[in-house]
Amino acid sequence: MDNMNPEVTTPNKRFSVIIPAYNIEEYIERAIKSVENQTYKNFEIIVVNDASTDKTGQIIKEINKLYDNIIYIEREVNKRLGASRNIALDVATGEYIVFLDGDDYLSNNYVLEKLDKLINEDKTDVVYLGFKIEGNKNELVIPTQETCTKMYKIAKDEYPNVWSKCWNREFLEKNQIRFPEERLYEDVLFIYKSIMNSKTYKIADFMTHNYVRGRKGSITTKITLKNVEDTINNLKDLEEIREKEPSEEINAVIEREVIKCKKRLDQAVEAIFDKE
Repeated sequence: MDNMNPEVTTPNKRFSVIIPAYNIEEYIERAIKSVENQTYKNFEIIVVNDASTDKTGQIIKEINKLYDNIIYIEREVNKRLGASRNIALDVATGEYIVFLDGDDYLSNNYVLEKLDKLINEDKTDVVYLGFKIEGNKNELVIPTQETCTKMYKIAKDEYPNVWSKCWNREFLEKNQIRFPEERLYEDVLFIYKSIMNSKTYKIADFMTHNYVRGRKGSITTKITLKNVEDTINNLKDLEEIREKEPSEEINAVIEREVIKCKKRLDQAVEAIFDKE
């Protein structure tokens, strides 16, 4: 059973900022404060603590006492990112969804203000966001017309993640788009389905997120057979989609995931023998 603070109601919000959290006691306060410090205030924050075993939950509860716009959900069993994001989507009221991983943070205090002005009165399905990578790699990634085609975003993007897009919640609900649960690389299917169904988009050619890469304990820093298994599960689901809706895009994303599967298998095998 999950625990939620039901007394928090935040109707008619422009943005719902969804923050999943698992064993990130060193980072979670920074993530939440980067949202609370925004100059634009018409938002809610939904924080999902995915059964953390460190002080993450305690820190979130202390922060929650300071603000009245945080919906805090505490999971008793770890279900991974997909499940955390899904339960947050189920309770979100915002017109637009912004995903923020708990070890990342918004780049400055004007992110939501600039997004609000960019979207304006339009009902854009998706807004492609700029971001900065820090940690074991430093890079600034700013979207352009060339990098915002469906083919590029689905199959060629070096960083195919959900937090580098701002999503129209009504669009996601209409197309019944959710994450696979208890699976790594849950972004793959979500991104494919959402981008293929999208009709309109805008480009935020400015930094919105600081993405911390190479953090100790991240799934990208330790490859096991679980990583391989879930890549194969994604491939199975993608193949089912291809049988029903063949396209150039689905062929390209399957080819990309097969290459990644081979690489992850090599890494997992190497890690197994290193242990021995």
